[in-house]
Amino acid sequence: MMVALRSRLVASGLHLAISGVVALAAGAVVFLLWYPSPFDDMAGGFSLFFLVVTVDVVMGPLLTAVVFNKAKPKGELVRDLGVIAVMQICALVYGLNSIYEARPVLLSFEVDRFRLISAADVQTEELMKAPTGFQTLSLSGPRLVAAPKPQDPDEQLRSIDLGLKGIDLSMVPRYWQPYEPHAAQALRRARPVDLLVQRDGRLAAPLGKAAERAGVPVEALRFLPLQSRRASWVILLEPAHGQPIGYLPVDGFF
Repeated sequence: MMVALRSRLVASGLHLAISGVVALAAGAVVFLLWYPSPFDDMAGGFSLFFLVVTVDVVMGPLLTAVVFNKAKPKGELVRDLGVIAVMQICALVYGLNSIYEARPVLLSFEVDRFRLISAADVQTEELMKAPTGFQTLSLSGPRLVAAPKPQDPDEQLRSIDLGLKGIDLSMVPRYWQPYEPHAAQALRRARPVDLLVQRDGRLAAPLGKAAERAGVPVEALRFLPLQSRRASWVILLEPAHGQPIGYLPVDGFF
């Protein structure tokens, strides 16, 4: 009895070790490519990955502990373990595909805010109408773009109709434009970070670090709200060219 239990634990432990290595490799892809910091937190990548890996890593070794028995014929044991491996691989692939579809692909400036857009949000049937260089979705973190209000009356009506359906301008590739020509507008809309410190004095330290990295006085930094499907943050802009230099998990709408 003890020998059988020990063999089950050894087999389950070996399966757990292999599953852990696979999970580490998957985590490297997820967090180094698809969800670079801080977008892992902002877009919910960490929670999605934790759920997928927990289920997958626990399921395989537990099932191995249940079915492993040296007394079984070799062919039957191989078949049982093979079925478990296939189930585990399918679950992992399905979970990683869900994480892949939810990955952030755009950081888009819209009028008075930035919006974080996931791959699943993009109207992919219109990708070929995007500007050159934006006709494929990023695999290594969000690209910086702008999605200004259209000037054409017909496009304005179309954008209103899309908005009523819950589709923001940033989700429609035909409205994407390079960010740089709109950076000055972003700076005009942005507010001084002193307002953040007035609301929460604990923000002074991370703001000071962001200013030091940018090589500017902290009082020169500006911020705009940054929305994602999961949270509201703020994006910090340096004063010379309006480029993002940092992010804080603070609601910027006040």
